[in-house]
Amino acid sequence: MSDTYASNQIVPIPTPVSTVTVRTQSKWVKMILEGIGWAGSILVLCPYVVHFEKTTDFILNTLGATGLLVVCITSKQYQSIIINTAWIIGGIYKYYAN
Repeated sequence: MSDTYASNQIVPIPTPVSTVTVRTQSKWVKMILEGIGWAGSILVLCPYVVHFEKTTDFILNTLGATGLLVVCITSKQYQSIIINTAWIIGGIYKYYAN
C-alpha cells in the first residue's frame, strides 16, 4: 500500500484575506427603510385616489417622494434617485408657480 493515501495529517487551509469591507445594515435599519419606502409609496399614491386641496396634495407628494428618495439613496438606485428628485422639484415648482 502507498503511504500517499494513508496520511492522517491535517492540512491547514489558508483563510482568505478580504481587502473590501462590506457595510451591512442591521435588521432594524432594514425594517425602518422598508417602512419608509412603503409609507412614501402610499403618500405619493393617495392624491391620485382621493381629491385633496392643493396644499395637502403638495405635502403628500413631497413627503412621499422624499421617503422614496431616502430608500433609493441607501440602496444606490440611481435611476430612481433622479426620478424622485425630479418629482420633488416638479411638485415644488407646480405648487409655487400658481
